[in-house]
Amino acid sequence: MRQLILKISKGHKDEVLDIVEEFEGKNSIFLPNEENDVFIIYLPNRKVNNFLKRIDEFEEPEISLIPRGVITLYPPASESPDQVADVQPKSSLEIYLGGIQSVGSVKGLIGYSFAAGLLVWIGLYTTTVYLLVAAMLVAPFAGPAMNAALATAAGKKPLLKSSLQRYGIAIGTGVIASLLMTLIFPLNTLTPLMVEISHVSKVAIFLPIISGFAGAINIIQSERDSLVSGAAVGILVAASLAPPVGLIGAGIYLLDWEVVSSSVFRIILQLLGIHLSATLVFYFFGKVTPSGVRFLKGNKMLTYITSGIVALAIGGMMVWQYSQPPFLRKASMNTELTEEFDKKLHKLDFIEVINKDVSFTNTKINGNPTVSYSVTVLPKNTDVSETVLKKRIIEYLKENLKYHDDDIYQVYQVNIAED
Repeated sequence: MRQLILKISKGHKDEVLDIVEEFEGKNSIFLPNEENDVFIIYLPNRKVNNFLKRIDEFEEPEISLIPRGVITLYPPASESPDQVADVQPKSSLEIYLGGIQSVGSVKGLIGYSFAAGLLVWIGLYTTTVYLLVAAMLVAPFAGPAMNAALATAAGKKPLLKSSLQRYGIAIGTGVIASLLMTLIFPLNTLTPLMVEISHVSKVAIFLPIISGFAGAINIIQSERDSLVSGAAVGILVAASLAPPVGLIGAGIYLLDWEVVSSSVFRIILQLLGIHLSATLVFYFFGKVTPSGVRFLKGNKMLTYITSGIVALAIGGMMVWQYSQPPFLRKASMNTELTEEFDKKLHKLDFIEVINKDVSFTNTKINGNPTVSYSVTVLPKNTDVSETVLKKRIIEYLKENLKYHDDDIYQVYQVNIAED
């Protein structure tokens, strides 16, 4: 329930109370005075927006909306548990206004983005994962992401424009911070964590879609109905963006354009996926539409055109990802190659596999990305020399370890263990 304080011109008491009853208001209080009529009203969350639309019929109503959950208890007392448990999503008006209120100062946006860029770079440089988590907490990406989706759902061009500008400022500041740190502490090569993060999976689209869905649901839900904190959802959104943003600076310094291009690809894909899923949730579940929010006169064409462009852009990027050489699918290909590697090794009955590893490198041979197969084995027959055993294993792998993508160069390393 939400509490509203309504002040309108005198003489409309009965009409207002009838409207309150129509919209399932409870525990209403009427406070007459000499100049105006004042009402304290408690309404279900979902009814607030449409109630205010009806109240606009009266001359210049003054409204105070308290955006906090209120527990209303009314007869019969035996139904109190059900009354408390009735937690509804926020009204479309409150969802939209809440998004507008979340827009902080540009100075704060730049400051937090710069701090997040520094933390990401230090985490990548020292291969410290918890610093990446700290950067996700600091990174101010969730606000512009949700406001851009709200703007599309509501058809409001000014809000969409300002949200995209804030996106650009946040991401650009993070890249600059990473580049400055790389200039101060020069890199000769990428760290193992940088290489790992630079690899894109063929299922990368699912993370931003889930992030956008979770972020929008968190905003729509009443605060007493939310099972997940806003900070946790913010981390989920930032998890899509903070690591590749920090990686771009290092890639530019090393002139590693494959790392830069894969990071840019991931950032754009994340932004589009978050935007599309969050827009759909706001539009269909939150009822934030061009004509669904009181006082808001949005442009329906902007909603449809922007959503269509985003959906087509996602489709185009997915087609490009699957049609290009494997540098945009290295993460998932690594898993597939490891599974195939394991299957082939287990068919060799003259060795015991102790350890195995498959990894893509940033080195290109004959213009193709290189994948390294490494295995440590224990021979069952000690009469065979190490040289012969290694040659036999490598020849077997070369003959049988085929992958459907011919645009990769495969190298092998076999280590013989002793018992």
